[in-house]
Amino acid sequence: MQRILLLIIALGTGLVALTTIGLYFYERPTFLRVAVPRGGESQKLLAALNQEFIRTRADLRFHIVATNDARASSKSMEDGSVDLAVVRSDIAMPTNAATALIFAHQYAVIAAPHGASFSNVSDLKGKRVAIIASELSGDANQKLLDTIEAQYSLPPEAITKKLIDLSNLSESLQSGDVDAVLAFGAFDSPQIAELVQILSHGVSPPEAPDFIPILESNAIAKRFPGFEATEILRGAFGGSPSRPAENVETIGATIRLVASNDLANSTVGDVTNLILANRAAAAKTAPWANHIEAPETDKGGVLPTHPGAAAFLDGEEETFFDKYSDLIYIGAMVGSVLISGVAALASRITVQGYARFDQLMEQALTILKAGREAIDEPSLNRLELEIDEILTQSLAAAHMPKLDGHQLAALTLAVQQARLAIADRRLGLVRRLPESSPELRRKT
Repeated sequence: MQRILLLIIALGTGLVALTTIGLYFYERPTFLRVAVPRGGESQKLLAALNQEFIRTRADLRFHIVATNDARASSKSMEDGSVDLAVVRSDIAMPTNAATALIFAHQYAVIAAPHGASFSNVSDLKGKRVAIIASELSGDANQKLLDTIEAQYSLPPEAITKKLIDLSNLSESLQSGDVDAVLAFGAFDSPQIAELVQILSHGVSPPEAPDFIPILESNAIAKRFPGFEATEILRGAFGGSPSRPAENVETIGATIRLVASNDLANSTVGDVTNLILANRAAAAKTAPWANHIEAPETDKGGVLPTHPGAAAFLDGEEETFFDKYSDLIYIGAMVGSVLISGVAALASRITVQGYARFDQLMEQALTILKAGREAIDEPSLNRLELEIDEILTQSLAAAHMPKLDGHQLAALTLAVQQARLAIADRRLGLVRRLPESSPELRRKT
């Protein structure tokens, strides 16, 4: 019984330890590495979301990995060094990831000071175009202009491209170094708004800039799935008269949060859920949160949505039992087998113990009978040793079950009767011996 008790204690202790460890890891937040271009709105957005996760004690945290631009973020995902990444859809999308959320829609703005009279991109042949750099772009804006140039069948060097910072644009316009400007961003981004202001004040008196349409935007979007055909809406930049005065066709791209295909669907679903649930609160410090939207969940899309995000958005998330039903079933089977095995072992040990008790009782009764029939002193001494051994085994042996009152009384009576039989037989043998056997008399 002691072994069974120790086994039960060990199993109980192990179960408590496993439960404690499991609860620790269950309650511990999940940390996900997110690659994001440094210094931009997307990094501010992720930082604001992370603060909301901490404030609400959500079981998710972001570890932000700042990169040089969206292309570097995409490469970080390709390398497998991050779990999530903020990328731009017109830049090489990582092949080992899929969209969790769309952070923003951005579009190309090609404009020139008022009176430039550029009616289409083809009119920019032989002109100098300033390309405004941004934290997400890197060389992507230059590649964008190359794509537009190719659509209009312009030679690669037909447009002179010059990458400049927005802070130097006014000087370049005044000196006549550039004829038009290309920028890429959200319609309400401070950078685009500042660009429009600079172009409006680039002439005297100030006039609304001329926005150059990309009339083949649909064709570009069909050829290059990372782009989307869109419009700069009339009055997008305010003013009176409106800037622009009419809708202007252009091309755009999306800023996306992509998740690794190796990341569990449930984890990506949690990411999608928590970001959407906290975007309103995050918008107080990061206005970009207002642009967050869910991607299309149609299967077979050119820019696929992660299955985990799609399951959450479509309300098809697996429940706890859906995900772990097989493990629960197998665990129940294994547990049943283990419990049955322990019970069988305990039963066998108990049965063996009672069988041993019955054997000792039989031995005691045999000694009782033998004690009455012993013919000499050595036989009585041997029987006496055997009855002592029975007493020792019955009371001290670890494998014996705990005896109840009736069993203990029966065994005690058998031992006592055996001892009395041995004593009576020894006394009878002494009386038969001659007076010359003082040694045997002393024992009695």
